[in-house]
Amino acid sequence: MDVDLLRPGTVPISPDTILWFEFLLNPSLLHEHLSKPFPDPSPTDLIVKFMTINLEQRDSDVKTVDVDTNEQQQNLNKWSLKNLALKILSLKVAAYLKWDLDSLETKLSLPMQISLLQDLFYVVTETIVEIPMIPEYQLNSMSDQLLFTVVLYHRWHLRAIVCKSLNSRQIKQPFAHIPGTQEVTYVPPAVTDDIMRKLETYLPNTINTLNAVLELNDISPKVLSFETFVMLTEDSTECKQNWENMYSISIEEFKCQIHYDLAVFHLLREDYESAKRHVSGAKKLFEKLDTSVPLIYCTVQKEYLDGYCLACEIPVENIKTDLVQQMHSSIKDQYTNIVQVLQADNVSREIPQVYRDNLELDIQGGMVNRKIIVARDLLVQIQCLNLVRKVLESEILLGDYIAEIKTAGAKGLSTLFWAFGSVIDKVTELDKRRISRFLLYLVLSGEIDGLASQLLEDANLRSLFNEEELEEVKREAEQNDLEIPDLLTNNEWGIQTVTYTQNSRVDIGTLEQRIILSYNPHEIRELLIHIASTNRRKPIWRVNNCWVLPIPLQSVVMSLPRGLLQNYSYVLLAKSRELVTTKDFVGAKEMLNILQQEVQLNVAGGNSSIFKLCQLVAWEALLIEILHCLYVWPANNICDMQTLVGECKQCLGALQATDQVIPRQEIIEYCIIFLLNMAEWDYLTTIEKRWSYSEFAAAISTVCQDIVKHKGSRKFPREAWDMVLAVFGPGSQQPQKRSNSGSSGSSASRDAIIAVSGALSRLREPTALTAVTSLLARLHNVLRDESSLELHTQYLNLWPAAVSNSNSYNTRTIGEFLFQVLSQALKYYPSNVSWLKLMADLNFVLGYHESAMKYYLEATMVASDLFSQPVPRTQIDDLVYRRMIKCCEHLQCYTQAAVLCQFLEEVDYALAFKMMSSDRKSCAAADAMDAYYHCIWDTTVLEFLIYLHTKRGEHHRKQLAIKIIGLLELNSNNNEEIQREAANIRKAKFLRALAKQYVY
Repeated sequence: MDVDLLRPGTVPISPDTILWFEFLLNPSLLHEHLSKPFPDPSPTDLIVKFMTINLEQRDSDVKTVDVDTNEQQQNLNKWSLKNLALKILSLKVAAYLKWDLDSLETKLSLPMQISLLQDLFYVVTETIVEIPMIPEYQLNSMSDQLLFTVVLYHRWHLRAIVCKSLNSRQIKQPFAHIPGTQEVTYVPPAVTDDIMRKLETYLPNTINTLNAVLELNDISPKVLSFETFVMLTEDSTECKQNWENMYSISIEEFKCQIHYDLAVFHLLREDYESAKRHVSGAKKLFEKLDTSVPLIYCTVQKEYLDGYCLACEIPVENIKTDLVQQMHSSIKDQYTNIVQVLQADNVSREIPQVYRDNLELDIQGGMVNRKIIVARDLLVQIQCLNLVRKVLESEILLGDYIAEIKTAGAKGLSTLFWAFGSVIDKVTELDKRRISRFLLYLVLSGEIDGLASQLLEDANLRSLFNEEELEEVKREAEQNDLEIPDLLTNNEWGIQTVTYTQNSRVDIGTLEQRIILSYNPHEIRELLIHIASTNRRKPIWRVNNCWVLPIPLQSVVMSLPRGLLQNYSYVLLAKSRELVTTKDFVGAKEMLNILQQEVQLNVAGGNSSIFKLCQLVAWEALLIEILHCLYVWPANNICDMQTLVGECKQCLGALQATDQVIPRQEIIEYCIIFLLNMAEWDYLTTIEKRWSYSEFAAAISTVCQDIVKHKGSRKFPREAWDMVLAVFGPGSQQPQKRSNSGSSGSSASRDAIIAVSGALSRLREPTALTAVTSLLARLHNVLRDESSLELHTQYLNLWPAAVSNSNSYNTRTIGEFLFQVLSQALKYYPSNVSWLKLMADLNFVLGYHESAMKYYLEATMVASDLFSQPVPRTQIDDLVYRRMIKCCEHLQCYTQAAVLCQFLEEVDYALAFKMMSSDRKSCAAADAMDAYYHCIWDTTVLEFLIYLHTKRGEHHRKQLAIKIIGLLELNSNNNEEIQREAANIRKAKFLRALAKQYVY
């Protein structure tokens, strides 16, 4: 297990380990530790530890040191000795690193960097400074240590903004995450963003301060050293440092670093004029420095400085530019010498292929848009050179190079041979073989005319082929040289063209076709007007047999006066229904809105059919809104849900009024289902139960009310139970007998079946889905009547425990229906642990053990927050683990089953030994048992494995088990909390491995 070398209480530890408080007691230990070749922990790890100890442990030492002796500072808080000593330790480590901001920015989080700088200000100025709101200091009169601190802070300020802009990802911290805890070094993104906003606000002050420092000439800069900071002792009464013990540096080194940081920042902000000025200043000062010895303060690297000089067009002497730089320079100079650069790269292959592809696309786009002027054959040359590079690299040819070469004609073919010929003498035998394979493929494909003949004439390329390949090339060249009669190469066969006169019926058919294809209401209107002027007799609704309206709509539209309004209404209603089937709800609603506007213009005529149509269209629009909400559930961003609830209630209210148009049955059904999904249970229980779907909705609403109010503490009403029994009962699976009148004897039962099945498929509300799944699970358990194969979920005990005539029900059908409801529920609520376990139980009962393992593991992943927390036993109990063990046994994954036996509240050793003793061939083939040994933490199981492998003569696995049990015994002296944490880590590791196998 991992051991924190800086935290006491974690065992075992090495005798050489230095505990954190020893650095406080013996100051010389810090320098000895840091002087090691590879100190562990590293210097930055020490800084993090010193800064986070006070977050992990409360300091019980009440002895304090005054913050300042001045009267103005007497109201400030007082620091404890331990707190101050840890701050000084952190600063001593930073000084040992020579205040290298590159290292500090990489290893320390942003708040820790700020804390370190604030501690430096406090030690130097004996005042508490809140970054970035630092006081204004007079540069001409400040001390050497304050000048260093102010400049260091402002340099960090610029670099923090640059670092955040170039790398938006949070820097990974060095400490490992322990499941169940949160890392002290973790910084939420919101905190980082807030810090960066504040830094941006004070950015002008930083730039002005650094520029002012560059103007100072009478300064002798110094750098705080390791010995500058004096450790506190138990007798210390104030914080005093040795300011005489500082490193002196040259003013050139000091200003060179400032120029460099300003230049990098201005380049990021694309202020190239300022960047060029500071790069030039850094270059001049850097040339004066003696770089043969390590510099104390300046961390500028010559290659980076030269790169910035090239970016700012500052001449650099004795610099060898690589091909990438040459390519960029060529692009900047209007593609001068770009061909030579690409030819050289085909041999050295330094330029990334993506750069070359972008170059080709830029030139092609610029020539098409006439934004650049280059040689006519430059594009073909670049394409051929890129083709050569890809052939040599054995890359997939994504561009249509062959078509481009064919388009260029003879020039393209000669350019291709030129591109290949320029590298023949400079590449390896493997590259030559790749070239010959590609050229032979082109020859045999016959895509480029004259390729075979010209290839035979080129001595360099011809030498790449052996005799057999050359014969194939020669045969292809002879076939291409065959003469083709002129009659076959042109369309002029001397036949006189015939002029056809178009029939008016063809024009009408064209208009009809355009109506069928168009979904623009205004275009459809114009087409209908045009087609009406052709004296067409066939009704417009017969144009497309798929245009079928519901009977209420069709009867109202047919009662309208024949003309444009009737045709327009029918077509738009039919088009709207077409768009609904393709899930284009916005377009369907737009169709109905246009139709409503058209109909309202004709309402003043007093025709009752027009008034009815206006109302029916409004309800059709309501139906589309409901369908849209159900399709994109949850639909809070689609429409105003409360307004839609009011419209549904208004629609249902029209059923009570006898003098109004009654909405059709489908709309009523969807309104009721939508209100059920919106938890309007009080309303649904009071509406008139005239139809079967209103009865079922009222029954489910009553159940939901009881769940919310009484938390499942009493029996549910039987209405919902009885209606579901009617759906799956014996009468629903037999043909209905007809009465003497010829009508069905149980039409009400059929309506109930249709209503219940339709309502279940459209449920979205979690409470309603919970009630339905518990009902179906209970019914499945009652009918199956096998305790070992029961489904488990919430509120099971609140439904009846018996069904009369249970043999008449189809249990398989009920299971499949429950599977559909659960699949729909998990589609909208994939993190519901109860439903995931129920889906796993259902797959287990039906015999789909691999799928059962998948859902059991998904439930475990959700319950444990992706295995970062211990799996709660209130959600994943022994029953779940035993079923997972059973699944592994059926899948012949015996080692997985044995490891899972450890997850039980009381380890089932008999079952674990049985699994380990199963067929070893199946064991090895099914789950690679060696990989799971590291997840075993029970020594009894490991001891049995040692005995088993000894008996079988499996020495490798025996040694592996002995090694693991040795590690466990080594840590046996740990306290129970540490042992439990180690077991949780192994559990999470094992569950992650199972998730990779069954879930991902």
